[in-house]
Amino acid sequence: MIFFDDPIQLEEGSRELALAGAALALAGLALTPVCTALARRFSPKAAVFFARWRFLHAALVAAAFVVFSQLSMLLVELAAPGLHLPKELSPIVAGALGFLLTGLLVFALAARLDPDGIRSLGLRASGSLRAAAVGIGCYLVVLPGLIGVSLLWPWLLERLGRDFEIPEIAVQLQSLSGGPRLAGALLAILVFPFFEELLFRGFLQPLFVQNLGDRGGVFLTSLVFALLHGDSAFLPILALAILLGSLKLRTQRLSAPFAVHALHNAIVFLTLGLGDAA
Repeated sequence: MIFFDDPIQLEEGSRELALAGAALALAGLALTPVCTALARRFSPKAAVFFARWRFLHAALVAAAFVVFSQLSMLLVELAAPGLHLPKELSPIVAGALGFLLTGLLVFALAARLDPDGIRSLGLRASGSLRAAAVGIGCYLVVLPGLIGVSLLWPWLLERLGRDFEIPEIAVQLQSLSGGPRLAGALLAILVFPFFEELLFRGFLQPLFVQNLGDRGGVFLTSLVFALLHGDSAFLPILALAILLGSLKLRTQRLSAPFAVHALHNAIVFLTLGLGDAA
């Protein structure tokens, strides 16, 4: 899950912000060779990995996710009164539970289908910290560009005749306070990023890469990921997802995209908090 508290919500569609965003986006694009150089310091040659699972297994995981999500929502609704869960936190907890159950299925498939077991998903101890450091370094280099895309996209969306809306989960987090808000933040910063990276970069992307090549596989995985987040966040998420997929492809470690994803969500959560304080 990657969500954006839009810093442009008071001036949505502003041409000035769109122009500033375009300039930042171009600057970020110009800095991508720096990211490539950083990644090559970790792995001079791109690692080759062949997924032992097939599209049938991916379809099974997708179907299971839908079922687990609905089941999780039902379970949380039944348990919420006894657990004293605020209604705004319940959907976030249910979403995390749905990801957890789906992640367990992915673990089971990897353990059964690949001799390396769950390590084939990128969960390798050796080199993980270094890969995470490389990922964060790349993220910080292109962060201005990612901010630029998030500024530009609402204006472009309006030109396409679509309305820009703040993602529901951001609204839910903004409405929480105290312990529930901290719990929601931890789920948003740690749990959702881990399982989203597991499902998309760890499980789905290798399947696409071996059928469509490196660039095609990374782009298709990123496109699916962005489409699932809706129109309002599509382009910013697509840009970030391409970075996440490229890091996973180069390092073959899930720690790289997870560290970036978690850091990104932490920055967004901090932005939410500062917005409330203002």
